[in-house]
Amino acid sequence: MNGLGKVDLLAYVRAIGLLVRNPQIALAPLLAAVAQVLLFMVVPADGGVLGVVGTSIVSIASQLIVSFGLAVAIIAADDAWRRGRAPFEDAYEGAMRRAGDIVTAAIGYSFLVYIAGLVGGTFGGPGALVLTAAATVLCIFMLPAAAIGGIPGGATLQVSAERVRNAPLSAALVAIVFFSTIAFVPTLIVMALEPLRFSASIFSSGPVSSLVVAAFRAIAWAYVALVLAKAYDDASYGRFPRY
Repeated sequence: MNGLGKVDLLAYVRAIGLLVRNPQIALAPLLAAVAQVLLFMVVPADGGVLGVVGTSIVSIASQLIVSFGLAVAIIAADDAWRRGRAPFEDAYEGAMRRAGDIVTAAIGYSFLVYIAGLVGGTFGGPGALVLTAAATVLCIFMLPAAAIGGIPGGATLQVSAERVRNAPLSAALVAIVFFSTIAFVPTLIVMALEPLRFSASIFSSGPVSSLVVAAFRAIAWAYVALVLAKAYDDASYGRFPRY
């Protein structure tokens, strides 16, 4: 199919306009980020075996919450690209109908990327980074496949690999945006807000600063949802929506 290997760079600019016109795309990531903050506040990181187990369980639950929030945002983003508007209720109901497949895809993605990092770690830091990056690219369309592609959760890896083969450059670029959001955006937000902790006492509060960071992270995740939905549609159908 024509255009499947091309990268629609303008989509990364148009996504900003779509997000401005449809800020509700960030609502599910915001709720997920707040829930994540509350989880780590409620469950303290105690020492010992029980503490490690509890922290691990909370981390897994946190990842699933964030993944589900991102899935809702991806569905809303897909609506925004297709129709220019993204009702939150429709996106949430769609995600609930596909919740099983979304959770399965999220677990599969996390597991595969984690294993890739472990295997790569046997070759040192660079090996872990290379294999983690490769796994991220290979699995980048698993969540969109479940959320907007209607693909059963167990088949999302195969579908993601097919879409990556169809549009390798597009997949690599959106994977870079995705990975950068996970790895660097929270740190950059904390650094940008650091001066406020000294100028306003309210920002020196741990919970308040965590919630402020969560709000900015939600905006970043909403942008990721937009470019991820667009890249998946282009790789699947070669479509370039009007908006």
